[in-house]
Amino acid sequence: MTWLRKLYTLSGALSGLFMVLICLLVLAQIVARLLDTLVPSSDEFAGYAMAASGFLGLPYALQRGAHIRVGLMFKVLPSRGRRVMEVFSSLLALLVSGYLAWYCVAFALESYEFGEVSSGMLPVPMWIPQAAMALGTVILAIAMLDRLICMLRDQPFEVESEAVMGE
Repeated sequence: MTWLRKLYTLSGALSGLFMVLICLLVLAQIVARLLDTLVPSSDEFAGYAMAASGFLGLPYALQRGAHIRVGLMFKVLPSRGRRVMEVFSSLLALLVSGYLAWYCVAFALESYEFGEVSSGMLPVPMWIPQAAMALGTVILAIAMLDRLICMLRDQPFEVESEAVMGE
C-alpha cells in the first residue's frame, strides 16, 4: 500500500503549503498596514488556509503517530487486550471519520449546488475552501481504514517520525 503512504505524505505537504500561505498572508497584512492600505479579504483567506491546513494534516499526523493518545490503558493491559483495544479504537475512529467525511463532502456539494459565496470583500464560492476540508476528511477516513486493516493483519501502521516529507 505504498500509494496510500504517498497520499498521506502528499496530504501533509499540502497542509504545510497552506501553513506557508497563512504566513504570507500575515506578512502581506503587516506590510500593507505599514503602507496605510489593506489586503482585501486576507483574514478570510487566512481562515480558509488554516482550516485546509488542519484537515489536510490529519491523515499525515495519523500516519506519523502524532495524534494524542491515551496510552495509560494500553500499558496496563496484556498484549492480547491491547490488540483488542487497538482494533476497537481503530474501528470506532473509522466510523467517526467516515461519518465526518460523508457530511463534509455533502456540505461542500450543497454549497456548490446552491452557489453559496462568502460575505467578505471578495466573494469566494464556499465550495472551494470546503473542498479542502472534505478532501482532508476523506483521506483521513481512508487512513483509518488502512490502520484498521493493518491492526487486523498485526502489521504496523505508523511510520517512523524521523522520516522526512520527501522520502
